[in-house]
Amino acid sequence: MTDSNPSLYGEQPQAPKSKAPGLMDQIVGVFTEPSALFEKLHQAPSWGWAAGTLTAAGVILTVIWGLKVDVEEMLRPVLERNPQIASAQIDTIIEMQKKFIMPFGVLGALFGTMIVILVAALFYWLVAKSAAEGEKPSYLHALSVAAVPGLVRLPQILLIALICLLKPIGGLTPEKIAPTSLGYFLHVENLKLHALLYGLDLFYIADVALTYLALRKITRMKTGGAIICVAVAVLVALGGRALGAR
Repeated sequence: MTDSNPSLYGEQPQAPKSKAPGLMDQIVGVFTEPSALFEKLHQAPSWGWAAGTLTAAGVILTVIWGLKVDVEEMLRPVLERNPQIASAQIDTIIEMQKKFIMPFGVLGALFGTMIVILVAALFYWLVAKSAAEGEKPSYLHALSVAAVPGLVRLPQILLIALICLLKPIGGLTPEKIAPTSLGYFLHVENLKLHALLYGLDLFYIADVALTYLALRKITRMKTGGAIICVAVAVLVALGGRALGAR
């Protein structure tokens, strides 16, 4: 039965509501027709499936990496460079980290992805309230922007997981394993600069470009607002990476 609303001219059928793209439509769409996908998400926002998939992929990668990484090789150089840590403490710290690196890593992947999406969406939504063209977008629109473009990084996660399974990785952290960043090919002495080079990854750049497009299409944000949002997100991500380099 068709829903209808009364009008001056009698009963008229309501226009059917747009159906949100499913997970497979979103995964395929970010690689093939992102503009069309984001137009559909403007009509019917959806973010839960994308966020859940990215979270699950992060947890799986963390487990695979945690089972293969050499914790001592990863941590010893970092600890030895820290003047606040006595050499007698290093072995004890490494042994403790061997026990906790897996559970803490899984918890970080489980909750970290969702927290980043929620916070980024809040920022996008607040900017869009004053920088949108026409009707103000909802927080659901902003959540779609924060979650769906990240699906473009699934092949990178799969590649890193496969490399971990097929070959020794020593003390490498996940971002240093796959040959998709400048840091993989360019080695510099400055640790913070090297961390920035690892941040300049093909899949991260694709994620940034898609996020800009999503801001324009899903939230109908003006060009200036979308540029500001993307610039702030990049500064936070790469700045945090550089500051955390040790």
